[in-house]
Amino acid sequence: MSGREFSGFDVDTLTEAVSPPPFDALRSTARSRRHRSVAMVAAALVALAGLAVVPLVAGADGADPVVPAQPSPVHGDDFTLTGPESGVDVDVSEDGCVVRFAYTGDRGRTWSDWDAARFQGARCVASSRTATPSGPVEVAVLSDRSYLVSDVGLLRLSTDYGRTWRDGNSAIVAVPRFPETARPVFCGFGCEPLSEPLAVDPSNGTVYRLTTAPSWRHLYSLYPAADGAIWAVYRMGGVSGSNVARSADGGATWTTWDAGDDANVVAVVGLDDREGYALAEPRTTSGGMRLLRTTDGAKTWTDTGADLPQQTWELTVGWDGSLLAITSDGGTEPKRLARLLVSRDDGRRFTVAREYGPAVGSISVTPGYAWLFGRDDGSEPDHLIVTTDATTWTRFALKP
Repeated sequence: MSGREFSGFDVDTLTEAVSPPPFDALRSTARSRRHRSVAMVAAALVALAGLAVVPLVAGADGADPVVPAQPSPVHGDDFTLTGPESGVDVDVSEDGCVVRFAYTGDRGRTWSDWDAARFQGARCVASSRTATPSGPVEVAVLSDRSYLVSDVGLLRLSTDYGRTWRDGNSAIVAVPRFPETARPVFCGFGCEPLSEPLAVDPSNGTVYRLTTAPSWRHLYSLYPAADGAIWAVYRMGGVSGSNVARSADGGATWTTWDAGDDANVVAVVGLDDREGYALAEPRTTSGGMRLLRTTDGAKTWTDTGADLPQQTWELTVGWDGSLLAITSDGGTEPKRLARLLVSRDDGRRFTVAREYGPAVGSISVTPGYAWLFGRDDGSEPDHLIVTTDATTWTRFALKP
């Protein structure tokens, strides 16, 4: 499927940008995109030990930074990795109003039928018929069985693999803290349609939300650490500044840090409830992305001095505690490759671990995992190569 599209950004336009918009501009453009993914939920963390990996053949002036633009919606499907062996593929219709879901539990060898799970947005259809601008149905795969969609602002939730749907606001259970059996949902780069932290009980698909939030801003990024701590970024489109928040008790209480205008944070990761890293916008148009580190649970932060490209949007913690980042090799299309960077010295220096496939600019990390996309070249179908440590890799076939 040479037309496969992933939610994210059109890296073709990056080097052509003359007056690039700030990262906050993505908040408004995200609402008009055809599809969106939360990439992979925290449920995969408990399955880390079950991942069998096999080696593959390696191949201060305040100016706005370069940021990725939206992709042209050619094919319209989107993949979410939910575990080392499982994932959900999402297909969005050309008008953006019909969404279909397919599930695999064997690393892409077999898939459920597209027609087994679908959602049609009534508001989206009505708006399309009257030519009223509304945007497509937005999708978030929360777990293997729990899916959340936004139909022009109306949330709908399925907890049975997309077979039936309920009103999201009433179906999501509000709690002062997440139950110990529930796993916080990882999300990145805007998190839409999520506007607040959510957690899922994998045994029955029940989705939980918190009764109180640590910030008045919109949820922008959320990362569940291996020890259960929750790290989150809050920021708003059109409003400068951001907050980083950390909870070690399931969201009951939070430690927050106001990054201010000097450090607009776009992503955060946590190794545990004490150590975390925040990816922040460059201070100048010629500068690189900044990496900040905390070792006291988000109370204070220092710049690691890492030299990261402007086209670095995603960060995760590997299984071995290394930091993994996704960027591109800086080449020109169609030869531009995706690049995985790794740091094993607390984020001070990153080296290239691997280059592979086209630089699709999609969401390609989750807690414990990072992956690169391989296009169908006639010899093998679309696929991902997945790593937990930037050293060993495993192949995951995508739906034909």
